[in-house]
Amino acid sequence: MNVNGSATASGYYYNPNFVSYNISPYYGQSRANSDYQSISDSSGVTLASSIFSGSHFPGQVTYAAAYDSEGQFAVPGLPNYTTHGNSDTFGIAWSEFVPGLPSLTASFQRGSNQYSVYGATDNGNSDFHSFNLSSSYLIAGFNLGGSYNNGASNSLIPEVFQGEQTGTITTDNSGFGFNVAHKLPLNGSFSTSFYHSDIDTDYLGYKYQGNFDTEVASMGMQPTDKLHVAASASYTDNLAGVLYGSLLTSGSSSILPTNSLDSSHAWDLNGGASYSLATNLWLQGQVDRREQTYLGEDFGATSYSAGVAYAHSLFGGAMNSAVSVIDSRIDNSSQNGLGFSANANYNRRIGQWIVNGSASYAQNVSTLLITYMTSYYNYSGNVRRRWGNLNFTAGANFAHSGLTDEPGTDSSSQGYTSSFGYGRWINLTGNYAKSSGVGLITGNGILPVNLSPILPENLVTLYGGTGYGVSLSSMPVRKLTIAASYAKSSSNTSIAGIASANQFESKNVLLQYQFRKMYLTGGYANLSQGFSVSGIAPSSVSSFYIGVSRWFNFF
Repeated sequence: MNVNGSATASGYYYNPNFVSYNISPYYGQSRANSDYQSISDSSGVTLASSIFSGSHFPGQVTYAAAYDSEGQFAVPGLPNYTTHGNSDTFGIAWSEFVPGLPSLTASFQRGSNQYSVYGATDNGNSDFHSFNLSSSYLIAGFNLGGSYNNGASNSLIPEVFQGEQTGTITTDNSGFGFNVAHKLPLNGSFSTSFYHSDIDTDYLGYKYQGNFDTEVASMGMQPTDKLHVAASASYTDNLAGVLYGSLLTSGSSSILPTNSLDSSHAWDLNGGASYSLATNLWLQGQVDRREQTYLGEDFGATSYSAGVAYAHSLFGGAMNSAVSVIDSRIDNSSQNGLGFSANANYNRRIGQWIVNGSASYAQNVSTLLITYMTSYYNYSGNVRRRWGNLNFTAGANFAHSGLTDEPGTDSSSQGYTSSFGYGRWINLTGNYAKSSGVGLITGNGILPVNLSPILPENLVTLYGGTGYGVSLSSMPVRKLTIAASYAKSSSNTSIAGIASANQFESKNVLLQYQFRKMYLTGGYANLSQGFSVSGIAPSSVSSFYIGVSRWFNFF
């Protein structure tokens, strides 16, 4: 049994531009789901404040803490599995914006999270902190900028899907850089940047420590209204560092263990032009030269591409499309890949129906590594119509990708959704999803990857599954809301030869009625999920709630 409530205190001292604040504590009311009551009785507080916001030295302070709150453990393309635990974040930032002087902004963030997965025996946790400095200055037409960052993160991954002891991921990183930009004649501009990074990481026992420098220069000009030309050059003295950066995700310390790419570097030179033959027709061409060293060998490739983009009315609707042909030639090799890419979008009204569709396809497109090519296709469409108060929508999407001539690297997904509504009386929605692919286990779930061949086999996770759901809502009388939802999914995962069959099911019911300034709220929530690899029975948790609420302004 639990009694819940919330409050908000907001205001300012002296003047809103001097000090302003907003504090919102809550007890027994989840902030993870705005539609239904949480399974767990989450409590916490959020705080946001501004200091000297009307001056040249503005600052901000933020804080949030949540206890027994819901979270998510993700499998791509399917409903996420539910976690529960405690978390907190804190941030502070201060800036200097004095006219005539370089600007300066400093910020610090830290956070932590402790959680467990319903249906699993072990707990997980993570924490991070980061410090950032940035500055910019305009002098003699040059835009100058500089930055510095330093951070660290640690994650303990529960044994979900793994069937073994929990794993750890640790990352320490720091870096600094600067950039310069200036206008050029003929409506052009030029920019260059340099960045130095230091990385020290341990991903489930695979360690990497190193540093790398990256330099980039680019320019563009538009000598006429129809012609645009551009060129760029980039260099890195550690290609593994670039791969690390491509897999670093926000809020996650998942990093690709690329020990085999040590002592690697890469050059990339690119030039291109586009020309408008008409207001709705464009031609474009590009040349790209890449040189890389990795796996103890030198690689080089040159690619040429040409394409056309077109937009026009078609069969009473609007269409825009683009087609490109790419010829890639790898040095000292018989490999000469002919690539192709195309995309199209179309929308039209047919009577009372509104139809939208899009599709894209690519074959033999370069990845970050010269010797690996990828192919993909995806398409989607939806229709909708309204008959007075009656409305209907339906949609579908499909996607597939993988490395060319590399078995076991494919990932695919498909989804279908449909809804039917009649005014405020009824709104019924249903959906179905299916997905499969390869990825890496992280503290937030499975992260898809597209360069799995260079990963150690015992780190790659194979996943696949299906899920479906239905929801219903109605306002049969004014100020009365009734809603219900149901979702179910099943997935199979395999890592290092350990397979797991996973199940998820949730039910939610909500009723809310407003009378005068008061709200009567009631509902039911149920969650059931389990993982065969955990060796325990699926977890089933239910919550029933009813309450009366009203807002009061005390001041």
